[in-house]
Amino acid sequence: MLTLEEARAAILAEVTPAAATEMTSLAQAHGRFVARELRAQVDNPAFDNSAMDGYALRAADLTAAGFVLPRRGECRCGDAPGRLAAGTTMRIFTGAPLPEGADTVVIQEDIKLEGDTVVFPKTVQPGSHLRRRSEDFHQGDVLYQPGRRLSAYDLALLSAAGVAQIPVYVSARVLVVATGDELVAPGAPLRPGQIYESNRLATILLLRELGMDAVDGGTVRDEPAALRALLKSSADFDFIITSGGASVGDHDLVKQVFAEIGQIKFWKVKIKPGKPIAFGRVGTRTHFFALPGNPVSSLVTFKLFVEPALIAWHHGTARLPQLTATATNEFRRHPGRTEFVRAHLVNENGKLMVTALRGQGSHMLGPLRETNGFIRVEADSAGFKPGETVMTVPLNTDFS
Repeated sequence: MLTLEEARAAILAEVTPAAATEMTSLAQAHGRFVARELRAQVDNPAFDNSAMDGYALRAADLTAAGFVLPRRGECRCGDAPGRLAAGTTMRIFTGAPLPEGADTVVIQEDIKLEGDTVVFPKTVQPGSHLRRRSEDFHQGDVLYQPGRRLSAYDLALLSAAGVAQIPVYVSARVLVVATGDELVAPGAPLRPGQIYESNRLATILLLRELGMDAVDGGTVRDEPAALRALLKSSADFDFIITSGGASVGDHDLVKQVFAEIGQIKFWKVKIKPGKPIAFGRVGTRTHFFALPGNPVSSLVTFKLFVEPALIAWHHGTARLPQLTATATNEFRRHPGRTEFVRAHLVNENGKLMVTALRGQGSHMLGPLRETNGFIRVEADSAGFKPGETVMTVPLNTDFS
C-alpha cells in the first residue's frame, strides 16, 4: 500500500491539466480558476484623494497664515475640484479628489469654524489623511496568476481594477456513479438486504462547491456488462468518480472492469478510513477514481485525493489545511495506518480545542452532524490523551 503522501504525489504526477479556456464576466467568475495573468487596467487609487471628511489645504499656507484660512468651495466624490486658491482651504469629503496644490487634509473634528474662516490646530502634520494615487497598485500590475481560484473578495478587487472579462479554464466535466446491487434511491421501499444510496449526492454537491460540471450517472449494478458500458463513455469526461466496487470481494468489480479499458495506477492507500481506493487513466483525457463504498470512507478519500486532483487539473496548487489544536478527550488505537478521526473543533477564548467524536466506524454517518474537521493520527501513533496537541484538518471555519 502507498502512504498518504505517496498516493497524493502519484495522483498529481498523473494529472493532465486543462488546456481549454473561456471568457467569463465578473459576475460568473466566482469559484472559477484564472487561465491567464490578470493585470490592473487602472491605478488604485485612481487619483490623490481624501481619507477623511475635513479641509484640504497647502501646509505651507497654513503656517504662513497663522493657522487661520478662509474657506473657498467644497469637493465631493465625483467632483473635479481644479486648483486650490493660494492661501485658502477647501471643504472636502472622504474619497473626493484632492484639489491641485493641496497636500494635507485636516479632519473636521479638529477645526473651528468662524463664519467663512477656518481655525486649525497648530499640531497639523503635513501630508495627513491622504490616499495617494496608485499606492495600492499601478495600472499594468499583475494581480492574479493562472491557477488562482477566484473568491468574492478577488472579484471585488478585479472590479475596482477595471477588469470586466476574465479568462478561466473550462470547468472539469465529472461523471459520478454509485455501484452496488444493494443500493436504492431514497423514498423507494427497501427490500431485504437493500440500503439507501448516499455517496453520489454528497460527491456531486462537493464537486459543485468546487465549481465542477458534475454529471449524475446514477446507480449501476454489480454486473461486468453494465460497468463496461458505463466506463466506455469515459471519453466524454475529464474525470469519472465511482463509489463502491474497489475492494477485494468477489463482487467488487469496478477495478477489475476498469483495468480492461484503462490503466490502474494504484489501489489501496495506507489510511483509515479509505484504504480501498483506486486511481487510473483512460486514454489521454479521463482520470478515474474508484472510491470506497462506505459513506465516510468515500467522503474522506474525496477530500484527500479527488479534490487536489481537480484543483491541479485547473492549474491550481492543492493544499491540505492543517491546524494544531488541544485534544479534549482520549483516543486510543492500534498503530498501522494514518487515520482521520471525525472531530468537532471549537474556539475557546482564542484557543482551538478538538474532541474526537464517538462512532468512528466508516459506515457510521451520525457523527457527521457534529463533524467540522478531522484529527490526523500518524501511522505510528497509538492515539492521544486529553490535553495533548494534535494536528487537525478543518472542513470549515465554523468553530462554534
